[in-house]
Amino acid sequence: MLSINDTESLLSKISSEITDSNLGYFSKPFRCKHEGRELMIKKYLPVKDLALINTITANHNEYIRELKATGIKVPDTLIEVQKDKKGYQIIIIQEAFRKDELFRDKVEKAGDTDIISLCSLILDETIRFISNRKDPAGIGFHPTLRNYALHEGELWYFDTFPPMLMRQNELNKVIIRMSPFGRIIKPLIPVKFINLVSNEYYNFEKMFTGIVGSLCRLRPELSSAVLAFSKEYITNSRCSFQEKNNILKKLESPPHLPGIWTFFRRLSGNEGKPNI
Repeated sequence: MLSINDTESLLSKISSEITDSNLGYFSKPFRCKHEGRELMIKKYLPVKDLALINTITANHNEYIRELKATGIKVPDTLIEVQKDKKGYQIIIIQEAFRKDELFRDKVEKAGDTDIISLCSLILDETIRFISNRKDPAGIGFHPTLRNYALHEGELWYFDTFPPMLMRQNELNKVIIRMSPFGRIIKPLIPVKFINLVSNEYYNFEKMFTGIVGSLCRLRPELSSAVLAFSKEYITNSRCSFQEKNNILKKLESPPHLPGIWTFFRRLSGNEGKPNI
């Protein structure tokens, strides 16, 4: 169980560190060594609404328990709240994976055979979640490439923010409120419009095609093989006829990234190179 005795000391170590990744939207994580182990530190937007912060932190811990109950592996994760002049800031601390274990990096370097194995792994994970979740409308999940590590042959899901043990309309409000660009987004984009982002967290068909689209965009030279395998995979799955039919229609060509995803990535300076 992850335990940090002196969070202040830990956070002081990352004040001058370079971020470990630019792929995050809500936070750019730091990697640091502490008491003989590597940790990932994620700092989020400070807000003055303590009730909101308390709701998010409580939801976060329950969300991890629910993910684990569906069979999803999550690394040891600690969530804390620090108060400063700007308000209350959520800090998430996790045990780190090696950079060569990050799933997205493995996809970038995979050969013809390996790309199919990786595709199968993450689709299996998505089916596992969908099959085992208790309340489809009450829990979201984002099984995209950058949210995983492949450690000792098993997938580990490490993106726990925002926690999604809530209905989609509630999550949309959290997304806007905790966005580093919330002041820009709120007057321009209605809350319901955020559905174009969060649909992929609740709708299996969009989860599936989102994964396939990411694989195709990241490795366009292997997109034909990925599409062929994905069609065979969904055809042989236990999904409903309607789900299979809808997904197969969307796999006639590599699925495109929705425009709002592109907007948010460019807004945050994260273009996900080359996955855009």
